[in-house]
Amino acid sequence: MVKTNSSTVERARLTQLLIAKSVIEALFVALVAVGFYYTTFSPHYRGWSDVADAKQVAGWALNETAAGEPVEVQVYIDGRFAGDALANRPRPDVLKAGRSTTEFCGFQFETPPLAAGEHEARVYVVHGSFGGTRRTLQQIGFPLRFSITAEDARAIR
Repeated sequence: MVKTNSSTVERARLTQLLIAKSVIEALFVALVAVGFYYTTFSPHYRGWSDVADAKQVAGWALNETAAGEPVEVQVYIDGRFAGDALANRPRPDVLKAGRSTTEFCGFQFETPPLAAGEHEARVYVVHGSFGGTRRTLQQIGFPLRFSITAEDARAIR
């Protein structure tokens, strides 16, 4: 028969309690992080940037929970604000593809005058978070890289 020391049993019990406490804390932090993410970055916004060039940045954006209401979009070129508008232009191709319940989800921005060279356009949906107390930018699609030739740059100016 093996004798167990009561301090060894107490240590084992304490170790088990500390491990359980750590697991509960990790789950709580994960739950808070997921809640914060879904409060700040809604999974219901969809869209795509179709074109970016010397003349325009265009695409479509919508809120799947309110597909009939146009969403605000902002475009940034090379990290600088270039404009904002509502995504309310006709895009029958998006409706036909089943991505929206309305065709009025398109956007189009005129590209501002830019120097010749490589550029990057990013489009963001603007929406309220935390009960409308904050405005959040949520990128749609991927950044689009485009080039402007010296000839394009002269023609635009």
